[in-house]
Amino acid sequence: KRNWPDRAMVVSLMVPVVEESWKRILPMVEDVGADGIELYFGCPHGMSERGMGAAVGQVPEYIQRVTEWCKHYSKLPTIVKLTPNITDVRYPARAAKAGGADAVSLINTINSVMGVDLERMVMSPSTDGWGSHGGYCGQAVKPIALNMVAEIARDAQTQGLPISGIGGVTTWRDAAEFIALGCGSVQVCTAAMVYGFKIVQDLCSGLSNFM
Repeated sequence: KRNWPDRAMVVSLMVPVVEESWKRILPMVEDVGADGIELYFGCPHGMSERGMGAAVGQVPEYIQRVTEWCKHYSKLPTIVKLTPNITDVRYPARAAKAGGADAVSLINTINSVMGVDLERMVMSPSTDGWGSHGGYCGQAVKPIALNMVAEIARDAQTQGLPISGIGGVTTWRDAAEFIALGCGSVQVCTAAMVYGFKIVQDLCSGLSNFM
């Protein structure tokens, strides 16, 4: 934030569903100069066994509770990142709005197994012989993301709730499709990892020309 004072910095948080934990971390996030927080309720791997990530995002009551804590203990805008690993994405979105969320972002990655090594009978990827599940992302998930965005945008109970679109955004056309279905902003991760950060310039210039 010191190097780029004119840029917005949104901090992504994955913390257990314990009020004291959120009460402790939120002032620290404000102190570093963050402009907003994103509640990382989408991650399908890594912390679900500790009651974080998708383990929270799949329970609307938890979403509402944590969002309320954030709005109580912090003045920062709060974005709730939703998991696609759920039957109906409208329910967690409604819970986020009920908790006072300023926006929702979606989708996070889709729970998946890359494959199985049939010679060793181990799931891929594997570390020290132990296989694991992971999160499926990139352009293949874009149709799923677009559908879920549209569901929230046209739901009477979440109408007007700002949406940040995620899921397979690679070109300006992808970004425009998310915006057309109700998003006010889009996020990019996988494409930047694959093609480099210059892709952001291409997205901005392409969108600007199209608009």
